[in-house]
Parts: sequence; C-alpha cells; structure tokens
Amino acid sequence: MSKKDYLKFNDNYWSQAVFDAPNPETYVFRAYGRIFKFELGLDGSGKEKLLDFGCGPGGNTKFYHEKGFNVHGVDLSKIDIARCKKRMPKIKKQFKVIDPNPSLDDKFFGNTKFKIITAFQSLYYYNNADLETRLQNLYNMLEPNGIFYATMMHKSCWYYKMSRPSKNGLRFVRLNRKNDKTRKGLKTNDHFINFVKSNDHLKKMFHMFKPLHIGYYDGVYRNEEGSEKHLTFIGKKLKK
Repeated sequence: MSKKDYLKFNDNYWSQAVFDAPNPETYVFRAYGRIFKFELGLDGSGKEKLLDFGCGPGGNTKFYHEKGFNVHGVDLSKIDIARCKKRMPKIKKQFKVIDPNPSLDDKFFGNTKFKIITAFQSLYYYNNADLETRLQNLYNMLEPNGIFYATMMHKSCWYYKMSRPSKNGLRFVRLNRKNDKTRKGLKTNDHFINFVKSNDHLKKMFHMFKPLHIGYYDGVYRNEEGSEKHLTFIGKKLKK
C-alpha cells in the first residue's frame, strides 16, 4: 500500500466527524493545572500562542482559549473546523482545514511561531516516515524553548486486538462493534494506527524534543472492549 492509500483511509475515517466532544478531556485540564500553570508558568495570562494540531471539534482548544491563550487549530475535517469556528466565532480565522499529507514546508499560519503545540490523539495516524516529517514540521513552528504536548495510543489499547500488521509502523484496524454499525453518519470504520510500545519507544519517536514528562491516561468505558491506554509526552524545544 502506498503512502497516499493509507492517508486516504484515515482521511475518510476522520472526515466523517461523527464524534463531537464539546468539553475538554482530563489529560488537557489536569496537565494544564499540574504542569503548564504550576510548573512552567504558562497559564494563558501572557496570551501565549498555542497551536492545537488535530483540534477536532474544538473542545480542548476552547478550554485553552478560555484560559487566555491565543489559540490556533488545524484539522483535516471540514466538519470539525466548522464546529470550532461556531464555538469560537471571534477567532474563527485561526482555524484551518489542512491536507493530510505532511510536509516539512507546511506553514499553517504563515511565519507564526508558537509557545505551545499540542497534538492530542492525532499523530498516531501517520506511518513512521510521515510521523517524522510532521514532527520536524511542528518542531519548526515552535519558538525556542517552546513546549510540545502529545499523546500516542499504547499497544495495550483494545484497538490493537482488532488490528493486523501493515507497513512502516502501522497496523490496520477494523472496528466491527455492534454499536458502530448503527452510528449516524458513519460509513467507513477501517483505518491505520501507529501504536507506541513503551516509554523508550515514545522518546525515540519524539527524539527532537527534550522530554520533560512522560505519563499515560486510561479508561474502560465498555467491559467488552477493555483499556484505552494512551501515553502522554511533554517535551521542550531546546534553544539553539
């Protein structure tokens, strides 16, 4: 399968935008209170520029916006970007639909440099080569000493059990749950995921950033599914 084929699968899956989460997740507000604000002194009062890569419908982005950050968001879903603009109409120009193909030359908002870049549940839809390209691209958008916060799906997540090996770090996931078959607006449910195996694997993936904190979050919402474990990475762009 070519690069274009796997990206098309993932683009088709997420462009459906059947999941609309208007509220921030725990890994957003807990990290804000414990690390961004308490440890790093980044509470939004300085209007720090923040890019949310793969912002989805904007629940997490809106949290940072309400804290005072100068937020920008990008996503491949036109539906989700429209939701962001509706939720934050005063800054609607700071949300954009992007091409799923990553490039080192991508500049989503001109030459804007960001103090913080977040990437929640979005980077593991790239294969190893494209992930490296996207990470280098996001690294270039960060200010010196800027903060990078991302999550990656761990192989103990129940998705892994519904997958089979593919190429270049990917596994092909086929979600055939009964509750998905009747989900409104869902026409395709197959996509590719790049699972992370360990903390060391995560650090290797994000090698261009100095690790500050590595952790995880988990939850079991359906007994028949099991763990939803994701690893979290907070790193820093070293000043050159």
